[in-house]
Amino acid sequence: MNRIFLAAMLATTGFTAVAVAGPLSAQTAPDPQASPDRVQTRDDALAQADRRFDRMDANKDGKIDATEMAAMRRPTAAPGTMPPPPPPADAAAPPPPPPSGGNRMMARLDTNGDGVIDRAEFRAMAAQRFDRMDANKDGKVDATERQAARDAMGMRGGRGPGGDAPPPPPPADAPKPDAGQ
Repeated sequence: MNRIFLAAMLATTGFTAVAVAGPLSAQTAPDPQASPDRVQTRDDALAQADRRFDRMDANKDGKIDATEMAAMRRPTAAPGTMPPPPPPADAAAPPPPPPSGGNRMMARLDTNGDGVIDRAEFRAMAAQRFDRMDANKDGKVDATERQAARDAMGMRGGRGPGGDAPPPPPPADAPKPDAGQ
């Protein structure tokens, strides 16, 4: 269960990394937490969750629904390419997005079961995630604690949750086991 929680945390951290790496407007200051060796406080984590929530809440109704969650997970067009043309006005509505890992995340974040994630649920999950990562309970998460969380999930080398590489093959001169024994 902890691996699932940490996977959700790292997935949402990935959303932040994509947003930080995007172009900055004149009104948007660089994220002070973009440095990999930063120390993050609980307040920083909650502020980051609020910013992420605001980006995900496309229709600005104070809730994230399954459509907004799926839209956040969809790849975007490469810079300089044209987006696909809109469908004709008389075309049928597009089919709903296929079920994906976002549905599991949606169910996990929707703690009251109403089908949407409100800001309080989103912040509560961010607070839980921070508390799990703050191993020494000093109110701060440093690079060592972040790496420990990644290691606990099997995210060494950026392979993803549970994505440890298979063990290396045995050396060529190693004895081969007998199949008959």
